[in-house]
Amino acid sequence: MHRNFLTAVFLVATSTAQPQNAAKPKGSDSMPVETAQLTHKQIVTELFETCFNQGHTDRLSDLVAADYQSPNCLQGPASFAATITQMRTTITNIHYTLEDLLAENDRIAVRWRWEGRQDGPFRGFPATHKRVTSTDMAIFDFQNDKITRSWLQMDQLGFLQQIGALPPEIKPSTSPQLDKPSHP
Repeated sequence: MHRNFLTAVFLVATSTAQPQNAAKPKGSDSMPVETAQLTHKQIVTELFETCFNQGHTDRLSDLVAADYQSPNCLQGPASFAATITQMRTTITNIHYTLEDLLAENDRIAVRWRWEGRQDGPFRGFPATHKRVTSTDMAIFDFQNDKITRSWLQMDQLGFLQQIGALPPEIKPSTSPQLDKPSHP
């Protein structure tokens, strides 16, 4: 995991409530921070429950900004819909369960677990019909109560091992060690 993300999550989890006159999130000038954060958490919850779990991608235009920027540089609700459709086609009966939802200003950090069966091809790997599960995370950035950007951290190695595309012996890389100064 990235040290900056862990630091941000720690700071969010240990911060005290902000006073009423605290700075308001950008793009949410008319409501207090706590109200905006609650609204943003509700939007993320609806994104997962309605769009990811039920496949109602028609709701995305209400949740995702027209100028949304995806982690792979695609834009708009249509790119978000394409991702959801691909996952629902590849992994049948996919179901997302939200594990954590943390708010800080205009950002929501979310950790979820999904499970389903790989009944469709995935990036050149054929369907295996194996049951798969993964725990992943994202940070969503908001402006005017719509998602404008997201960053993802997914367990791609674990997924590829579950579908048999990679052997289970392969281990994730560890953080590089800093060069230690040599002592005479």
